[in-house]
Amino acid sequence: MKKFIYVAIAVIAMGMVSCSTGNYVTTSHNMNLNQTQVVLSEANFKVVKQVSTSVVYKQNLKFDAEQLKQSAYAALLKEAKLTGAQTIVNVTMEQVRREKMNLFGFRKYENAILVSGTVIEFTK
Repeated sequence: MKKFIYVAIAVIAMGMVSCSTGNYVTTSHNMNLNQTQVVLSEANFKVVKQVSTSVVYKQNLKFDAEQLKQSAYAALLKEAKLTGAQTIVNVTMEQVRREKMNLFGFRKYENAILVSGTVIEFTK
């Protein structure tokens, strides 16, 4: 009987120890790195353009999710070519898996992070 109790305690302990939490890359979220709080009492800006870009990565390689997000945001800033009183708002990131066909007709998948945003310019 003692042996059964020890085995039961061991199984329960192993079950509790095997529970883990993980870090997962979210599929879509807003990311606004600006720390300025703006209160608009009138429309003192104009929409200049919409910009978007993507960063492709290999799933089988180990990657740092935060570094990958920062690389995607940096690519968006480079694509936007901001000048003067311009900034990017409504930045959205999504993690997608694209399907491609190779030369022989087999499916090939690539993973990418798509980043998009709106460039605005303050007029006053």
